[in-house]
Amino acid sequence: MRPPFGPNDEVTRQFITSAEENDKKKKTYEEKLENARGKDVYKYFLLINVSVLGSYTAQARVQAQQSFNLSRLVACVGFVIVAVAVVLGIYLTSHDNQSLSAAYLTGAAGVITEFISGIFFSLYSKTLGQINLFHDKLVEMEKLALSHLGGDDSDSRSAA
Repeated sequence: MRPPFGPNDEVTRQFITSAEENDKKKKTYEEKLENARGKDVYKYFLLINVSVLGSYTAQARVQAQQSFNLSRLVACVGFVIVAVAVVLGIYLTSHDNQSLSAAYLTGAAGVITEFISGIFFSLYSKTLGQINLFHDKLVEMEKLALSHLGGDDSDSRSAA
């Protein structure tokens, strides 16, 4: 049984598939752009930009998912280390062992690990901010492309 998170999880695969689909769309639009004339040049240029931005967004999502998975793993490891420190401290105290340095050392290691986990979650938060920026740009580009594409349809209908 594989772990519930990592590079092989379903969410990551979906994001990678989305990035690959956007790359294929971009190549298709580039091929069509080579033969385009007039307003079609602008249309394919916008469609290429939308597909590239979609690909970047999917890649940022993959990065965010991997960042979250790593943060979660480190947080769990830190919790286990702190729990071991507590158990070790209780065990050593109950057996009248005056030296609790092993428990203190384990506890300090767990706290440091939790601090590192917090840094990872902070980086994850910044990655989410980047995804939001990409998504906002993607929405703007799609609106712009649709307004121009919609305008092309109305122009062709009025000419007919």
